[in-house]
Amino acid sequence: MSQLARDPTLATLPVEMDWFVTVVRDAQAGNIAAFDTLFRLYNARICTYLARMVGNDEEGRDLAQETFIKVWRALPSMHDELHFDTWLFRIATNTAIDYLRRRKTRWPLWKEQDVENTPESMSIAGPEKQIEEAEHIKSALVTLSPQYRACLLLQHYVGLSQREIAKSLNLSEKSISIYVSRGSDQFRKAYERLAHGKDAKEKVRSFK
Repeated sequence: MSQLARDPTLATLPVEMDWFVTVVRDAQAGNIAAFDTLFRLYNARICTYLARMVGNDEEGRDLAQETFIKVWRALPSMHDELHFDTWLFRIATNTAIDYLRRRKTRWPLWKEQDVENTPESMSIAGPEKQIEEAEHIKSALVTLSPQYRACLLLQHYVGLSQREIAKSLNLSEKSISIYVSRGSDQFRKAYERLAHGKDAKEKVRSFK
């Protein structure tokens, strides 16, 4: 079950802050090598986050590419190098939400009350319990609204504080607290239906 905890690629980056600020500023000045450094530092994290936002790994990678194109174009107007993370995930989140809106449906194509009847392609027939639980988590997450999903992922997977999430999404901390609470409750109910009543409290807190 430990492999379903917070993804190691989403952990806080152990970098020297002075060095990091210099890299960001160089990228802002148009230094392609510096931007490539940022890309290598964050690409895996962004791909994972976006894949969980939209429920599909390939789409997540495509959206990550779109996100970094936007980042490159917007870097000159970014003024807070110390909070590059929150700025980056704001762009990634908006990219995912715009994508979901373009699809004009809430992923997946079934409603929350129909979550027990998920398509066969989302189920795992083998004995691998961890893989089965991972699919339950994915299926439960994607029943949430994009905002609830983003708040849960940013807090539990990415590891941002609610203050950082509020800054990233341009919302109040109170709103983030409400979204996390409501999203956690909806996730728990969806997960328990998928897992046939198995308690989801720990899954909500840590997605283990």
